[in-house]
Amino acid sequence: MFRRRLRLKVISLILAILVLGFGALVILNIKREAEVLVADNLTTARLLAVSIKSSIDNGMLEARPDIIRRLVQELKTELKDVRHLEVYRRNGVEAFSDLETLDEVHTTMGLDPSLYESISKMRREPGARMNGPLFTRAVETVEPQESYEEVDGGRLLTLLQPLRNRKECQECHGDDHKVRGVVRVSLGLEKLDAALHAARNRQIVVVILTILGVTVALVAFMGRVILRPIAHVVGTARQIGGGNFAARVAAGNQDEIGELGRVINDMAGRLETVHDDLEARNAELATTLQNLQESMRKVELLEQLKGELVKFVPEAVTRLLEKNPDARELEKREADVSVVFLDVEGYTRLSEQLPPQRLNRMIQDYFSSFLQIIREKHGDVNETAGDGLMVIFQSEGNPMRHALNAAGAAFELLGKVAELNREFVGIYPPVAIHVGINSGPALVGATKIDAAGGGRWTFTASGSTTNLAARIAGLAKGGDVMVGLETGERIKGYYVLEDVGEHQLKNVAQPVRVFRLVPPGVYARVEAKI
Repeated sequence: MFRRRLRLKVISLILAILVLGFGALVILNIKREAEVLVADNLTTARLLAVSIKSSIDNGMLEARPDIIRRLVQELKTELKDVRHLEVYRRNGVEAFSDLETLDEVHTTMGLDPSLYESISKMRREPGARMNGPLFTRAVETVEPQESYEEVDGGRLLTLLQPLRNRKECQECHGDDHKVRGVVRVSLGLEKLDAALHAARNRQIVVVILTILGVTVALVAFMGRVILRPIAHVVGTARQIGGGNFAARVAAGNQDEIGELGRVINDMAGRLETVHDDLEARNAELATTLQNLQESMRKVELLEQLKGELVKFVPEAVTRLLEKNPDARELEKREADVSVVFLDVEGYTRLSEQLPPQRLNRMIQDYFSSFLQIIREKHGDVNETAGDGLMVIFQSEGNPMRHALNAAGAAFELLGKVAELNREFVGIYPPVAIHVGINSGPALVGATKIDAAGGGRWTFTASGSTTNLAARIAGLAKGGDVMVGLETGERIKGYYVLEDVGEHQLKNVAQPVRVFRLVPPGVYARVEAKI
């Protein structure tokens, strides 16, 4: 297909060049040959006209118009190319037809009666009057005039030859004019046109044969020297493009096509090398990808395990581990905290009323709702124990902030319990919770418990602050939020505190003063007695 397309282009180009080149030459040759033929024809016509004019002049000098008339008639008959042959006086009237000139000469010179009578018998009506610019110019300039004209579908060459009024003619014609008359000779150009047509056809045939011959020779040459090598190069390039990098061009020529073949061979060699390198690298990449996929699967498994383990680890621990996997910060250190203990009131009674699974489901539903509130207040659920939660609140640099967060979370949890009780009507018995809060220093961090079968780490806040929080929660009734002295000092500017007195708590040597937080809106303002 490539060869056919290229061959068509080459043939079209060759034909275009040959047609343009030889066409221009043919036009020039036809024009030149036509000019030569026309010039030869014109020369012949001029010679004929001059010869006829000379014969008429001689006859007129002998005063024998009858001989001139006979000569004109014979020339018209013998010369087939002559269409018109007439003699006109200078006024345009056809001569030798009437007796006007004969009468003038007879009156002046006295012609022989027999001659006068013989010429008189030749009288006839003159033809059409001669006029026009060429005739006028011939009479005025005494110069021959020529013209080409179309008559009845054919061309005529008309020559006007003036008859000079010579001195020897002036006795009969007078001396007041230079021209006695004009001879008109009109020749048909059929033979000339036929010769021109034949010459043109001959030139065209020669050009067509030449173009065909040159085209065939050039196409054969181009096909062998250019098209066939190019087609071979294209076929090899197509094989290389299809992946056969071992294909090569037989580049034996030293021309541009041979150079192209050598370049393609070099390119094929480089492509083969690059392809081999790519195959090796692809194999390496496949192995690396497989290893990476296995690693990703392990990472996904670890992420899944992490997600599951996070459920059992406080958020504070998760944040510390994300910052530093070595977990150096997990070691116990003293920190100021607010510890919240939350218990479900009447849990023993509920456990007797509900099956264990349903009771567990109820506690799970309530505690799950608590988790969002605790997180929003920046608390960490440290541990759960059946009906209770231990939550640790911390804040860097401001000990009052975590105490306020703990108190705010306690009242929101009470509100959430009331909301859930309304939602779970008919599903679970109503639930009441009580909360105890204490603030102060505590040891916060991980504690390792060793055993024969292995160790276990726990993360908690330990110390007297935590113990007091648990004991204070034990004093609260359903719906109460009880706080220790330190917590009350920190939040008394924001909450109403009701002093419930000092209480002797279990395992605590000194009595502890406890306050009940009055829910917002119960009183406009109650002064705390601290």
